[in-house]
Amino acid sequence: MEDLLGSYNNGQGDFFMRKKWKYYIDRMLTFALIGILLPLFVTIICQRMRLEEVIYGTYDAMTEAAEREGGEELEEQLPLILAKEVRADAEDAALKAQCVIARTTLYDAAARGEEQPAAFSEEELRQALGETYEKTMERLETCVEETSGQVLSWNGGYAYAAYHAISAGSTRDMSRSAEAAVPYLPAVECPADLTAEGTLSVIYCEETDILKRCGEHFAEADVSAVSEIQVTERDAAGYVQQVMLGEYVCTGEAFREAMGWNSACFTITQMGENVRIVTRGLGHGYGLSQNEARAMAQEGTSYEEILQYFFPGTTLVTADQIK
Repeated sequence: MEDLLGSYNNGQGDFFMRKKWKYYIDRMLTFALIGILLPLFVTIICQRMRLEEVIYGTYDAMTEAAEREGGEELEEQLPLILAKEVRADAEDAALKAQCVIARTTLYDAAARGEEQPAAFSEEELRQALGETYEKTMERLETCVEETSGQVLSWNGGYAYAAYHAISAGSTRDMSRSAEAAVPYLPAVECPADLTAEGTLSVIYCEETDILKRCGEHFAEADVSAVSEIQVTERDAAGYVQQVMLGEYVCTGEAFREAMGWNSACFTITQMGENVRIVTRGLGHGYGLSQNEARAMAQEGTSYEEILQYFFPGTTLVTADQIK
């Protein structure tokens, strides 16, 4: 009986011992699992990344590499875009201001998946510049490097970095536009533009030339004489806002583009069978005036100050700071 009882007690002791070891092993496995998973969950919470991206370890490496390579490709395009947009003999500050504008537009277009700014091909630029190609490219590349990734920002996003060649003496005000107000694009004075070469254009043409273009570009308009073309609205800078073609209404910008004129700051005067058109400025008149920017640079104004003059309220940041 005692042997049986002893055997029973020994068996019971082994049972409890096994149970005790199982308890310890379970706890150790639990702690080990927590030790493995806790950093994983902390990483997920802190970095706000999906679980599978953390497990496979692909998110950071692939995304950062793609962004880096994409940024490098965009930066490589900038000298060829700059060569298309501005004269390479522009003063350093004016050239750098234009570089920031070009980069802002380029990066914004890339982020939106939209068409990017026009650029020369290397071959086109070589043919256009001839012997000065190497020297010009070196200067443009230096400009890109010295503005290293800088863009204009508004409210954390890319600013609308508009520019034109020459204003009519003042840039156009978009800060109070009823259609799409842009607070950082108010009208600013451009005294150098008043006497700039190319700012004034006087064209004489036959009445039939204008009527023909009206028919080609504004099919709904029914005009048989230039006298039926009336400017009905101008902005404070003198640019035409609205034109009546008989009963048909179009914007001044659309009309001047259809006519092939330099600017929407125009007057039309009928002189018998001929018509005289006078335009002031070159381009749409919004944002930075390249001619005024050059005049400011000649006076020692920095590119940062030039940008703040034409885009007050915007901030100069690097592209990786854009939301």
